[in-house]
Amino acid sequence: MRFFLLFAALGLLALGQAAAANEGGTDSEAILAQQRQIRAEAMAGKGRFKDLDPARRSELFAQQDEVTRLLTGTSRTSELSETDRIAVFNALEAVEAIVNQAEDERMVCERHKPVGSNRLQTVCKTVAQRRAEREAASTRGGVQCVDAWNSGICRKD
Repeated sequence: MRFFLLFAALGLLALGQAAAANEGGTDSEAILAQQRQIRAEAMAGKGRFKDLDPARRSELFAQQDEVTRLLTGTSRTSELSETDRIAVFNALEAVEAIVNQAEDERMVCERHKPVGSNRLQTVCKTVAQRRAEREAASTRGGVQCVDAWNSGICRKD
């Protein structure tokens, strides 16, 4: 019995230390330095950015500007509000999707209140998951609705 209690106490201690280490957030300067490096490569048009079209390059720079705006003046991401942390996460995911040319794998997080609750929840899904849910919602029981306003214009598949 004592062995079990000792083991449980050590487990809780380790769990608490892991949580405390994670509470610090990520170093803002490390994120900004990485974004500066990516921007320099993209502006030079070399390596993985040599075939990046101008519209995607502009989108990349816009997302990086958002990250820079949010992280300027902070030393760690934990200093940001929950909304700003989610905005930074979404912008960094967009940058990663552009760099890796993997838009469907981009994670998008949103904060919303579930029905019947006043507590905000953070829900993260990939672009592909969100599209699949949207398509499943528009196709119900073999009937696909043509418009988004549910005006009754539907057709059988």
